[in-house]
Amino acid sequence: MRTFITGLLFLSSSFSFAMPDANSILTQARDRDDGASYSTQVTLKLYSSDGDLRERHLYMLQKDLPNQEERALMHFHSPSDVRGVSFLIANYDENTAQPDDQWMYLPAFRKTRRLGSNDKRGSFMGSTFNYSDLDKIRVNDYQSTLLGEEEVLGRPTWVIERVAASQDVINKTGYHKTKVWIDKERDVVMQQHYYNAKGIVFKAQQSTEVEQVQGVWTIMTSEMVNLENGKRSEMIFSDVEYNVALDDKLVSKRSLKRGISPAKVPSLR
Repeated sequence: MRTFITGLLFLSSSFSFAMPDANSILTQARDRDDGASYSTQVTLKLYSSDGDLRERHLYMLQKDLPNQEERALMHFHSPSDVRGVSFLIANYDENTAQPDDQWMYLPAFRKTRRLGSNDKRGSFMGSTFNYSDLDKIRVNDYQSTLLGEEEVLGRPTWVIERVAASQDVINKTGYHKTKVWIDKERDVVMQQHYYNAKGIVFKAQQSTEVEQVQGVWTIMTSEMVNLENGKRSEMIFSDVEYNVALDDKLVSKRSLKRGISPAKVPSLR
């Protein structure tokens, strides 16, 4: 399974002799073994260009389901203006060619709606993360090339350039090209740059804190900066626990309205 964020969380590997190809690195990062389920509490920090700070707090659950489907549910519990908003992601085996699904529940309207492909390039809850940043890595959405090796935050990484394989991918993400740095030993995405149609970097993500939790290298803080307007956001993960006992119902569409109750998830208490 894949743990959150934008996408994004990956485990350890090493390549001893021949240089690997880009798709192999991406596939190994995407498919690393990180348990069958996951729970965490998340603080989403939103910084304006002037440095003003707003915070949002949520619970997050993730679980592997049959047929290689992965579900993640996010439930906002504070502050009051976002309380009750829930978000569900369904990631499918890429070999099925089925696009990932996302649904959102808005308590003010008492309505669940499915996000269309073009909706995914929008801002996630007012942050600098897009909804598409939360999807699982889709290797075939891009034509990827291994550029070489670099160090990021003191870690050796593979550097991969990814060019959108179709206009549909651009419409969904807003990204014409990305550049990704993947930790060579831990398979963690350490950094990403996002390019517009003119080939200019307009957003940059960095995994500023990575820790080992229950043997899994886990991104604890991910920062996304919008280089055009100076805004930035942080997703800070705490109380992370893998292989927790989760009923499938907790990551279903019906759970969007019910939300996540810590009383029903011991690891969140």
